[in-house]
Order: sequence, then structure tokens, then C-alpha cells
Amino acid sequence: MIPYLDRQNLGLSNSDYLRTLYKWKIIDAFYVALVFVASALVHLSAPYQRQFTINDLTISHPFAEHERVPPQMLLELVAVVPLVIFLVVDLILTPSKRKVYLLYISFLGLAISVTTCDLIVGILKNWVGRCRPDFLARCIPKADALPDTLYFAKDVCTTTDMGRLLDGFRTTPSGHSSMAFSSFGYVTFWLLGQFLGCSCNYVGAWRFLVSGLPSLFAAYVALSRTQDYRHHFVDVVLGSAIGWLFAWWAYRRYFPSVFHKYSYVPSLLLDTAEKGPDDYKTHDFYAEEDGNDWQHGDIENQSEVTPLS
Repeated sequence: MIPYLDRQNLGLSNSDYLRTLYKWKIIDAFYVALVFVASALVHLSAPYQRQFTINDLTISHPFAEHERVPPQMLLELVAVVPLVIFLVVDLILTPSKRKVYLLYISFLGLAISVTTCDLIVGILKNWVGRCRPDFLARCIPKADALPDTLYFAKDVCTTTDMGRLLDGFRTTPSGHSSMAFSSFGYVTFWLLGQFLGCSCNYVGAWRFLVSGLPSLFAAYVALSRTQDYRHHFVDVVLGSAIGWLFAWWAYRRYFPSVFHKYSYVPSLLLDTAEKGPDDYKTHDFYAEEDGNDWQHGDIENQSEVTPLS
């Protein structure tokens, strides 16, 4: 009989460390670190450089020296604001013995959302290579460049700031929009879960409104990119949708639906409470099937079958 691995635990079902590995999501913590490094490498790589014309009005906007939400500010907001929100709500609403675990799981989910989204969006930016609305201001075309003629940047641009020029090809999708929604969209889901905003008819409507404020700020960040002429509208719509998708995916990895009556409890705690402390060992149908009395022969060959009670 050819052996096979348990598809959930990949042969680690009997490991003494499996419970700790699952409870504290150690593999996901390593995943965040690896994706962070991969994302940094993607941002250092050169994008595809599309051809353009110097009379294209969609890429003729001025270069904004001062952005409404600079990249460094966004990174600080994405990292600090959610952590403060998690900490405050956790301290007020969570029992003492669960505070550390909830804070850890909540922030890990946020990190999963933001780093994965940043990696995918960075790859897409480099593949698409579309020009930003302020591209010509970055390029500074030659005075004798001809209108209605397709050029490559190397043939017509006179700028010496190559970093700024190459970044001009990274407009689609919007990184600010995707990062804002992957972070603050996740916080919205988290607050809805912790405040019972969608799962309890007895609580006030203000909880839903407060939970939505982080996403409202994310929308402001996205729209500010069109005001600074860093992105076209389609860029921010696409980036926002991608960020929201990763926020939902990451949140649901660690928490039940916001419509679940225990939406504020991490999913692993619910699973072990409902099905027993060893439920984490496997969800593999074949592994469970091999544990019953029929594993050594066909049903038809069994001399006696005990009915299920």
C-alpha cells in the first residue's frame, strides 16, 4: 500500500509541537517575513517601460512635490494605528487570559494581509508598466520631440533622476490604495467582529459606523492619489479592490464571519472548543476514514456492520 501524507499537517500529526505550531501560527509568522523580503526585492526590480507620446494629456499633469499622504506616513499609519486600535479594544473587551493571544492573532492577520497584498501589487505594477499621470513631468522630454510619435523613455527623456522616472511606470494598480485597504479594511472587519456590528440585533448602529471609519480613511488615501496626480482613477479602483480582497481573505483565516454570533473569538479557539482540543490534528477525510473498522476491506466483505447510532 503506497503511503500518503495527511494533507492538513503533511505528516506532522503526531508531533509534540503541532499544537503550539497551530495555536500561535508559527508558519504564518515565517511566511510574513519571507513575503516581506520578496516584496522588497520586487520593488527594487525595474518595471516594464511602455511607449508613450509627448502630447498625451492623461500623462501631462504636474509632479506634486508634496503629497497629501506620503509613502513614509502611510507605512507608519498602517503599522501603528491598527495596533493601537487592537490594543485598546483588547484591553477593554477581552478576558485577561485571552488578551495576549487575541492581540497576537489580530496583528498577525493584519501583517498577512498587508505583506501579501504589497507583494502581489508590486508584481502587477512591474508587469503592467503603465505611465503615471505626471509621467511627462518626470521624463522632461527633449525640446525637439515630435507629437503623435511613440517613444521609449531612453529615446526622449532628459531627466537624470532615474529612480523617479522608473517609478513613473508603476501606476497600475495603486500601491497606496491597496495598502490602505489591506490594512484599514482588515481593521474594519476586525472591529465589526469585536463590536458585534453585524451579528447582534440588540447593539447600537453606532458600532457599525465606528467600524467603518478605518475604511473611510482608506478611501481618502486612495482618492488623494488622484488629487496628487500620482494615479489614474482606474488605478485606485483596482488597487482598492485588491486591498479589500486581501483584507477579507486574511481576516477570515483567523476569525469567523462577522455574522457569526461569536465573531469576536479567533477561529482556532472556536474549533477546539466545539470539536475538542485535538481537532487541530487533521481535517483530512482519508486520514479520518482510515481510523474506522472498514479500513482493511470493502464494506461488502464485512461479516457484520454495526449501525451508526
